[in-house]
Amino acid sequence: MSQQLNLFSKVTTDRFDGGADDPWAGPAIEANAVDEMFAADGRYRNSRDFLQLLNFIARLPQYSAFNCFLLYTQNPAISHVATARTWARKFGRHLKFNARPLVILAPMGPVCFVYDFSDTEGESVSVERLKSYPATERLPTSVYENMIHNCALQGIAVREVISDDRRSDTALRMTPSNRKKHRHLNLTKDASYLVMLDPADSPEAKFAALVLELGHIFCGHLGIDKSAWWPERHHLSATQEEIEAEAAACLVCQRKGLASSAAKYLQQYQMTNQQIPVFSLNAILQAVNYIEAMGSSRWRKPKKRGRY
Repeated sequence: MSQQLNLFSKVTTDRFDGGADDPWAGPAIEANAVDEMFAADGRYRNSRDFLQLLNFIARLPQYSAFNCFLLYTQNPAISHVATARTWARKFGRHLKFNARPLVILAPMGPVCFVYDFSDTEGESVSVERLKSYPATERLPTSVYENMIHNCALQGIAVREVISDDRRSDTALRMTPSNRKKHRHLNLTKDASYLVMLDPADSPEAKFAALVLELGHIFCGHLGIDKSAWWPERHHLSATQEEIEAEAAACLVCQRKGLASSAAKYLQQYQMTNQQIPVFSLNAILQAVNYIEAMGSSRWRKPKKRGRY
């Protein structure tokens, strides 16, 4: 049963092979259920509809990005969802007759059923009580510190360097030449990637910059090392890579209450309604889930995808 519900393909590097009119023929689309559905539904190629999906996922940070996508496919008009038990115990509300259950994946089981506010009745609930996390524009110190710690475990060295040293490259795959060039940063032998941040930035700005580069890394844009759980996807265009990394960063920042940081990403699609290139939603959601897990606690060893 759990295998049937798995959103990850066992062979994530397989790609759909079709002709020019095949919506799954693009190199960005991997062989998995999320990208298959995403490619088949042409509305997501519209920037306005894609941003609407991202805003929906951002509104429900108490649920994983994957589960938010499942909820959106079932009912994009929902406002706030919870289990029947939570509605009763926390809000004093009960399910209406013929309330519509919405299915999501459960952490320790196959599925869980949740219900929208509109399918409940009982005590009145203020909008503020329904908000999961307010847009405080302040990042808890522990989130950033946990992420730095866990990046090191994952072989990602994070360093604060002045802009002249960073130049145009803020994230690099460690090669012998790159390691020699940045030897003054005292990189460990097991560092496979280097992310460079501006020391003059605020903690929130550093977090947003780090999240963007982690989006590039976990979407496979910089290649892989022996411990990578993500596939290598260096065949993408620069535009496709930026869409995936910026979408991941936008979601992570917005779901942490950093609305102004999130607004810096995907700006070219904010004011216009245009067609966007094919990309992998599955890669974005995987990256978001993993990045969010990296900020939640300090690990003793890197976690595997789907195990958080």
